[in-house]
Amino acid sequence: MQTLLISDLHLQASEPETTGLAFALFTHVANSVDQIFILGDLFEYWIGDDACDHTAREVSSRLRALSNNGIKITCMHGNRDFLLGEQFVEGFGGKLIREDTITIELAGKPTLLMHGDTLCTDDKQYQFYRRMVRNHGWQVDFLAKSVSEREATARMIRSTSKARGHRAHTENIADINRDTLEETLTEFDVELLIHGHTHRPAHYKASDNNSNVERMVLGDWHADHAMIALANHEHCKLYRWDGSALTTAT
Repeated sequence: MQTLLISDLHLQASEPETTGLAFALFTHVANSVDQIFILGDLFEYWIGDDACDHTAREVSSRLRALSNNGIKITCMHGNRDFLLGEQFVEGFGGKLIREDTITIELAGKPTLLMHGDTLCTDDKQYQFYRRMVRNHGWQVDFLAKSVSEREATARMIRSTSKARGHRAHTENIADINRDTLEETLTEFDVELLIHGHTHRPAHYKASDNNSNVERMVLGDWHADHAMIALANHEHCKLYRWDGSALTTAT
């Protein structure tokens, strides 16, 4: 079985090149993979399944073609598209996982999949925001607003996020907390952890206290390349996708 794992595509109408890069990958793997895991932030933002734009509808159509081809597609929420709902995901034949983690067997190893934002506990401001927007009551109230009201709120949130994003990455608080990582690995007792969110793609052979554990970080997508992972029954590796070919990441 071959598995594709992607994260942090941040697809949006204003960046059609990135969307084209994703569609090219879908075509490239259509006859070679059996399942796809989208580990959050498929879209740059999501204000409700009733507010799909042309890009979202086209993404759904492309994923539906993969699903119709027998490929199993599993999605989880990211920090941007946490309002993604069953209506949209089931519309293309996928499955939405609302939990923060998924445990599967991958490349012969017990593997933990997650978006990765729950590991970034040094970013106190983000973790407060995350608790607020993941609250069921907040989401019900937000989705009850008109689409235009939701769009205005989303623009404000994204503007604030961009303003503080440089500071967060400069101070390294947007990366994982090592203690939180160790606690997570101990809790789930896995041999491989795969996540996105931090936009720091890399393959780590071990953690401090779990020497037998590998951690693989997927990359965010750009107009001309993306860092993704492919796994079969023997191994899981990071690859660079440039729109026409996959090359092993160094």
